[in-house]
Amino acid sequence: MTAWRRLRRDLRGRRNLDVYATIAVALGTSIFAAIDLAPTEKIMAAVLAVLAVLAFSTLATRTMVEDLARSGASGGVRFLSDFPEDIKERRERSTDLYLIGVSLSRTLETSHRAFETTLSSGGRIRILLTDPDADNAAVTTQNRTTRPRPDEIRDEIRQSLRLLQRLHAETGGRLEVRTTRTALKFGLNYLDVHRANALLCVQLYSFDVAGESRPIFTLTLTDDPWFEIFREQAERLWDASQPVLTPQP
Repeated sequence: MTAWRRLRRDLRGRRNLDVYATIAVALGTSIFAAIDLAPTEKIMAAVLAVLAVLAFSTLATRTMVEDLARSGASGGVRFLSDFPEDIKERRERSTDLYLIGVSLSRTLETSHRAFETTLSSGGRIRILLTDPDADNAAVTTQNRTTRPRPDEIRDEIRQSLRLLQRLHAETGGRLEVRTTRTALKFGLNYLDVHRANALLCVQLYSFDVAGESRPIFTLTLTDDPWFEIFREQAERLWDASQPVLTPQP
């Protein structure tokens, strides 16, 4: 990644602003001192300000490292055996959502009212489900003996599509829904898309485990390169999928 691309990405995500401010002040002070455009007292004051910012940044970095060490996290990512406790509240607060799952039946049941509010107030929601006519390998991605049979899962998907059709009609035709015949490798909650506080909650589909498929983990813009890798996979899935419901003009 070039320095300019890194600069644009960081400024867009409001990251490392203290570092860039320090660089700007240091360069400006050096130039003013070299050509005698500023009194020595003001230059010294600027230097002390730069040192203070660097000290604060170092303290913040140490605190973050200590917190990561205590939590057992690796690279800022912590693996979970269940969804974060606040994921439902995050969905309710988000005005730009993209959800991926085989049927998303549980999510649609628990967040239907929140989705209705979001769409009615002008928010955007995209939902990608497995095509109910896809082959068994795509429908039974979680591969667990206690999962419903393929035909039962297809019925779940069709029920989700009927519910989404009704939601689409009741909220002014703003909902976007697509289906895929690709065997999904993960489920996804992508919340606050295109904002600095964007969140990816990823659930990897696992083979024959009790309870939720796992691991489950969350990613933010600071979790490079993994945030971008999963974001790109999600968008490519969307682009390659079949539209079912599209926004009305």
